[in-house]
Amino acid sequence: MTGAVGANCRFPALLLAGFFFAPPANAFTPSDIYVVVSVVTGQGVENRAKGFVDCLDKVLPRVSGSSRLSEGAEMQTARKHAADYIESFSYHDRLAGRPIHDEQGTHDRPHDLTCHFRKDSIDDLLGRLGVRPWLDKRPVLGVLLKVRRGQASYQVAAGNSRDLAMREAFAAASDLTGIDVVFPSGEYTGLRSVEGTMPLSGELDWSDSEGGWIATWELDVQQSANKLHEARWQVRGVSFDDAFRNALKGAAQILSGNGKPVGALTHAEK
Repeated sequence: MTGAVGANCRFPALLLAGFFFAPPANAFTPSDIYVVVSVVTGQGVENRAKGFVDCLDKVLPRVSGSSRLSEGAEMQTARKHAADYIESFSYHDRLAGRPIHDEQGTHDRPHDLTCHFRKDSIDDLLGRLGVRPWLDKRPVLGVLLKVRRGQASYQVAAGNSRDLAMREAFAAASDLTGIDVVFPSGEYTGLRSVEGTMPLSGELDWSDSEGGWIATWELDVQQSANKLHEARWQVRGVSFDDAFRNALKGAAQILSGNGKPVGALTHAEK
């Protein structure tokens, strides 16, 4: 089922098998950030309405780069009228090609609900929430991730089957934020000289006492021709999926000019 246009313009995560490769200069299309997807059950009106709200909650930080949006009355009202912000929507059956075995047919089958939002309406809502759309060309982040658990210590690399789950989790976080990521094939030598990438360094340490991963991220931001600012932030006791969402949401917060990320550290902290 399709409401008006049905194209799906999601950001791909550039998880390349070689070293770092920059995408073409025209790879960034601002309109893409106004398209998001929610997984819903069936195509009924009730679940569609819930999906619209979920998509609205996703598109606002994706467009603005901010993870600190107000949860006040303005946002609550917007959620009640989420459909008004949507230009078109479409469904994709996640089990397409598989036979239907239940009596309800497709009623309970999971679907991707893709929503294309009205740019002017979203930009206006963001203004009422006190932020602006982030329409600059977004950098491709080269992820330099060291993982330590027990006696094991390694760097996440493209093409290594050991790291597939982590690369896929980063791809999901990439889609949420509209920031593409790439991984090195092995050694990190020469990363900074690769055109079109910005290094995002991370350390992922397993902690039994925290009951999860401790993730520490670093991003160098050019403040002027001769000055770099090192931003550092951390999240503790989480899954690696949450750690990678924290990484890219933090990077988006910084690069969009919306201030410090959640879990920001001082230079003295570790």
